[in-house]
Amino acid sequence: MEFKPIKYMEWMKTKGHAKYNLCPSGVSSLSLKELGVGIEDLEIYGENSYGYLPLIEAIANKYQVHEDNVMLAIGTSFALFLVCALLLNQGERARVLVERPAYEPLWAVPQAFGGQIVRLDRGYGQGYAFDLDEFEKHLSENVKFVLLTNLHNPSGVSLSTSMLKEMAEAANKKGVFLVIDEVYLEFLDGEAGRTSFHLADNIIVISSLTKVFGLAGLRCGWILAPPEIVGKMKIFLDYSLVEGVFIGELISSKMFDQLASIKLRKKERIHQNVNLIKSFIESESRLTWIEPSGGIICFPRIETGLSGDELAKILREDFDTAIIPGRLFESPQHFRLGMDVEPFVLAEVLEQIRDVLARYAG
Repeated sequence: MEFKPIKYMEWMKTKGHAKYNLCPSGVSSLSLKELGVGIEDLEIYGENSYGYLPLIEAIANKYQVHEDNVMLAIGTSFALFLVCALLLNQGERARVLVERPAYEPLWAVPQAFGGQIVRLDRGYGQGYAFDLDEFEKHLSENVKFVLLTNLHNPSGVSLSTSMLKEMAEAANKKGVFLVIDEVYLEFLDGEAGRTSFHLADNIIVISSLTKVFGLAGLRCGWILAPPEIVGKMKIFLDYSLVEGVFIGELISSKMFDQLASIKLRKKERIHQNVNLIKSFIESESRLTWIEPSGGIICFPRIETGLSGDELAKILREDFDTAIIPGRLFESPQHFRLGMDVEPFVLAEVLEQIRDVLARYAG
């Protein structure tokens, strides 16, 4: 194994802060007081050898799966780590198909475990959908799994149930798992926000309470997988964390009855900000985008004059504003914009972007 620096993580931890910060891709964090949790409700020790059972039961109930299908993880990031550790632990140079453009850990983590990374393009011209014919051409017996996000990070675009089902069926014919990061999916309501786990037996899902619910500090993540996969992952837990943080799992278990109301807290602001950005891009000829299906991120493309890096640099120097340059998502002409800020702040930042484009993009 070789663990190289992840440029996205380094950038977010060292440069992803400013007076006007539109880098985050999840809603802002809630406090214990806002969640109605008091010190009398907490304990620092209890039985959680392979996960706190009430938390496992809450996740299983949420997704209508058996407890044997649930593996707890310290956030979606560690869930990805566990999946790669298990599926790439045979020592051979197995292939992993990873979407592009992508959140960097999506390809960096399997590569660290020795995976040979093959890219699957989600074309801007095709609305970030996959070409199913191209997808099937890449499938082969030495492909271990396919790795993608839904909603897509960085664009916020969703994949249709029919496309996911076709991809899973094609992969299954080759004995390949389809691993789907659904950490943003529940920004969508109703049927659109329903997990893909039930579509096919070869689908593995990873997710957490972080992005949609403002509970990032709990680091409550999970994996939905066949029972035999979950059983093997428990062995990897014994080699790494041994067990999770009991107090975090305890608090997390108390949150599942509140998830619907937590989500409602930010719904109106998100709706208002999406409309602000939509109107802005429609009126700004130097930008285009694929409108996100939901969530609080979008990925505009600069059509003339500047790169995403140049725009980000000028915004930081002139206005103390932070956005994420698209280079960190393999798309230099783009930038990723988060929108969980007060609407007046977003409106001000959009005018800053208009000013920079007018001055430097011609």
